[in-house]
Amino acid sequence: MANLAGTLGKARRLEEARNLDQQVLKPNSIHAMTNLAETLSRAGKLQEAENFQQQVLKAYTEAFGSTHPGTIDALRELAETLSKAGKLEEAENLQLQVLKDYIKAFGSSHPGIINAMANLAETLSRAGKLNKAKNLQQQVLKAYTEAFGSSHPDTIPSIVNDQLMC
Repeated sequence: MANLAGTLGKARRLEEARNLDQQVLKPNSIHAMTNLAETLSRAGKLQEAENFQQQVLKAYTEAFGSTHPGTIDALRELAETLSKAGKLEEAENLQLQVLKDYIKAFGSSHPGIINAMANLAETLSRAGKLNKAKNLQQQVLKAYTEAFGSSHPDTIPSIVNDQLMC
């Protein structure tokens, strides 16, 4: 696409070239910011990671809309960082939005929905909302078992988590 943008520019189709250049540039810039935010989060610099993740989320939303897979992932990563930082109410709200966006974008059987539910269950548990967390964790376990079977590597941690909440 970058080559096409250059060709359009040489042909004096500057508006088309600019739009195409932005499409090429934005994903690369967003990807770099995403990587930096991830590194900061792993280093325990959660406030800095949160700031970059908010920028990433804004960029994805503006460039691709709210139901683009990259936008949903950016929202999920921001929610995870907020949860790690103890901002549990904010994390819970974003995780609920992630669930809604996954369903809107991919339908109710997308595997990302199960992961989003598991993340929300963990946040609810950390926030002391144990009954909600337990109920959601049981849904996660059922969904993993139905989708992948009881011996799948993603199902086993759900079994353990479900037993820990009993």
